[in-house]
Amino acid sequence: MKKAVETKRKPQPASPVKTNLRLLRGWFPLLWFAIAGFLLFGITIGFDYTFMDDLTLVKNQMEAFKSSRAISGAFTDDAFHLPQGKRFYFRPVLTLSFIADARIGGGSFAMYHFSNIAYHILATFLLFLLFMGFGFERIRSFIFGMIFLVHPLATQAVAWVPGRNDSLLAICILGSFIFWIRYMQKGKAQDLVIHLALFFMSLLTKENAIVLPVLAVGYTIVRFRKPAGFFLLPAAGWIITLFLWIVLRQQALGGGGITSYLALAHSVLINLPGIMPYLGKAFFPFDLSVFPILADMKGSFVLGIVAFALLAALVVYTRPKQWFWYFFGSAWFLAFLLPSFISVNTLVRDFSEHRGYLPLAGLLLFVLATGPVIKADFTRRVPLLVMAGVILLYGFLTFRHTRFFHDRFTFWQNALKTSPSHAFNANNLGAMYFLEGDFVHAEKYFRRALELNPQEPMANSNTGLVCMNTERPAEAEQYYLEEIRINPTYEDAYYNLGLLYARYSRIEEALPQWEKILTINPAHNDAYKMLLYTYEKLQRTDDYNRILGMARANGIQP
Repeated sequence: MKKAVETKRKPQPASPVKTNLRLLRGWFPLLWFAIAGFLLFGITIGFDYTFMDDLTLVKNQMEAFKSSRAISGAFTDDAFHLPQGKRFYFRPVLTLSFIADARIGGGSFAMYHFSNIAYHILATFLLFLLFMGFGFERIRSFIFGMIFLVHPLATQAVAWVPGRNDSLLAICILGSFIFWIRYMQKGKAQDLVIHLALFFMSLLTKENAIVLPVLAVGYTIVRFRKPAGFFLLPAAGWIITLFLWIVLRQQALGGGGITSYLALAHSVLINLPGIMPYLGKAFFPFDLSVFPILADMKGSFVLGIVAFALLAALVVYTRPKQWFWYFFGSAWFLAFLLPSFISVNTLVRDFSEHRGYLPLAGLLLFVLATGPVIKADFTRRVPLLVMAGVILLYGFLTFRHTRFFHDRFTFWQNALKTSPSHAFNANNLGAMYFLEGDFVHAEKYFRRALELNPQEPMANSNTGLVCMNTERPAEAEQYYLEEIRINPTYEDAYYNLGLLYARYSRIEEALPQWEKILTINPAHNDAYKMLLYTYEKLQRTDDYNRILGMARANGIQP
């Protein structure tokens, strides 16, 4: 018999399917997100303060964060440390994250930026897990997670330190929903407990979280058709969680009357057109700004209309229609976006891009369920190259936008350039020049702010400061008095007017200005110092003792 001839088979290349899936097993996605996140945003670690909220929230509190009372104070104080009657922002989780950075980093601002990147990476990974929990394939979930990671709408939440409030909210909300799905599928009490704990943390991060139970119920009823009895235990947990949050919030901030709540609801209604710019930037992020207002977002508004038409076309193209995901993705987008339209005062509402961070997840979910994405085979070269192109384009736009958060000048220069009709931006750019001692440019932008809005808060007082520092006392007095007329609770206007009077030997006119401050803010340390110094110098013992007693009664040791 002839011996059979043996032939050697050439080794075959690994299947693209197997290769892609092998690289996405286990914790690999988190590794890829981390590498991409630090490559894209690592430059921000060296960024300085923008003086937009980070001055109040971080820089001025750095030493206080290291005190033993800092942690408990996070639950009993407004995030901006405002006096009673002006408090609105209950953000314990945000404050605790700042405290952790201060203690770990020893006061280095680089630590805050490092943490921002880490929070964004974690939020991205949780979104990836949630997409898989919704039933989408691992590779699709990873690709859309990567789009979220590099998306320009995420820039402000990463490059601007206070923007972490939205990535922290996303971490809590996404984590909570993941465990809600696990509870629905397995019925384990521990999953419900973790869901409720993360829901409570999300409430302590931002008020937008209050909509989570509504989304969870809607998702469960339609997707899993659970009976009403299934919700008895979760509903009890949600009610208790909300009650605890309301009690803590009331104690820290104080309550608001029904009129104020109606006013807040009205502010949402008048800001509804802001939906379109966020929709436009989600798909066509070319009209970016660090601090825009609606009047200067005409380009984004038009892009929003185009994006809406694109979504409609995608739905029409899809066979069969994935109506549940379209409605749920839209509900997610609106539910987490609309609360950010609330205006807590009469100032013009800004539409900063970090507020689109968590809502963006709803739009990505919507697109995941459209025909082109459903039909695409992401183990093939062409679909992968198309998605890689989208990721690279968004990443490039994000990297380019990141530079405007480098420092206070680049921030406010971009703010005014991209939103030139906003008096607030002109006023703050002037303030940056004033801090540098450049009174010429400072006055130029302060006056520009007053041209845009003669009643812009602090603009008159700031112009008065320039006049006082350039030896124009009559003009300075005029601007201070105008600030007091239109902004009667602005403490610094009284303080600076008092300094102006004292500088020109008008002491008896200075004292009432400083006394007035204490009726507005009984904890104003500088007012106590000036009053005590002046009364001691004038040998007015009774007034000195009166002010000293007021200081001690308010916990001030001047």
